[in-house]
Amino acid sequence: MGDRFYGTANLIGWCQERTWDYRLRLKGNLTVFDGAKTTTTAACAEKRTFYLEDVELTARRVRTHIGIIHDPGHPEPWIIAMSERPGYLRTLDYGQRWGIEPMFSDFKSRGFGIADTQIRIADRLDRLILVMALALYWAVSTGQWDALHHATPSEKKRSRSTQESGPQPNLLVHQGPPPHRQDRPILPAAPAPLGGAAKLMDGKGQTIHLP
Repeated sequence: MGDRFYGTANLIGWCQERTWDYRLRLKGNLTVFDGAKTTTTAACAEKRTFYLEDVELTARRVRTHIGIIHDPGHPEPWIIAMSERPGYLRTLDYGQRWGIEPMFSDFKSRGFGIADTQIRIADRLDRLILVMALALYWAVSTGQWDALHHATPSEKKRSRSTQESGPQPNLLVHQGPPPHRQDRPILPAAPAPLGGAAKLMDGKGQTIHLP
């Protein structure tokens, strides 16, 4: 997953060499070779050519799939190079980038300042990122625990208002009577009279004849 500053033919080729899936946003000025036709990524977006399969990109001629989305209200389209055959939902996968963007900010200028370390050895950088990930997890989980057990007055008020305005239970409402409603109860038929005089046994085993 990468934005337009990283969506290059070299990075696409690097991902393909490692058989990685990728969603990389492309700039609009990249050359696209589709068979005998030559165009640009921006021209494809303007023509509303949303899916390009197995095209070549830039003079490096790296082969990739491209999906394009330009939803209403968005000033620019998403032009996404991807490892799989393009489709609307697969192109929309790029939106998952916003779920990890806050962590990038925490690691860089808005948090730990990893760029200021100027570390160039990959093994050392890997260990540093691991330590920062553990520290970030500890900080977030500690903050969540504290907010739960030591909420401030404003947090308690907000939690109480959220509970009061929570979703109402679903009620099943019939517009008319249920389809199998009975207007009158159906009672079982009365038993037929006995053909002869009834006989009962008293507690002593004697037969009592009833008229």
